[in-house]
Amino acid sequence: MKKLLLTAAIAVLGFTSVNAQDAPELVSKKGETYLPEAGDWAISFNADGIFEYIGNSFSGDAKNDAPSVGYARNNSFVGKKFITDKTAYRVVANLQFTSDKETNETEEFKNSGFQLAAGLGKEWRRGNTRLQGFYGADALITVTSGKFEETLTDIDGTFLESFEVKDGLGLGLGVQGFLGAEYFIFPKFAIGAQYTYGVGFNIAGKSEVTTQFGTDAAVTVDGAKNSSFGLGGVGVASINLTLHF
Repeated sequence: MKKLLLTAAIAVLGFTSVNAQDAPELVSKKGETYLPEAGDWAISFNADGIFEYIGNSFSGDAKNDAPSVGYARNNSFVGKKFITDKTAYRVVANLQFTSDKETNETEEFKNSGFQLAAGLGKEWRRGNTRLQGFYGADALITVTSGKFEETLTDIDGTFLESFEVKDGLGLGLGVQGFLGAEYFIFPKFAIGAQYTYGVGFNIAGKSEVTTQFGTDAAVTVDGAKNSSFGLGGVGVASINLTLHF
């Protein structure tokens, strides 16, 4: 029995030793640490647009638009402060503007909007290799507004009628959980993805609908206030780049 236990102990020690020898090197040849450490700051941003642009460049896609700051995606910016090697506080921000205009001989359509989401959260990390898993939650506040305009004219350009809808200012509170993984391709530089799942409550002020026909005076009618409760919103930040310093 003692011999059996001794053999098992030797086997466990041998397995541990082999794993330690085979463990990936987490320090570069220059002595730079790959993984985040307590006291580090980090900036993470969504890089889908950048990689779409690069991919289209290689494929020769005619719709190869350059990345634009006018279009932001979910969790487009995350700032982090590591309080330990495995935990960090987060600041989440997403600012989005939209402005579209479509015109033909007798019609013109305009659509514009604004959305701001900001929040605070905490992140926990798992893993001892360059492949790291992370999870946590963020508390969020959102502000939104929008406007739609439609103008009709005669073929000679004479004004016929117009229709305008202004959304009431929207305010929201929510919480989202997140789960993801990232790989440190260089010291303190990682590429990764995350899933989110959230719950939120939103209220919006009165909307306004303004109509005008020919030379008549414009008429504005107030809409009703509204509120909504949402559960879900699963999304994938398919490509995130994170810099630690």
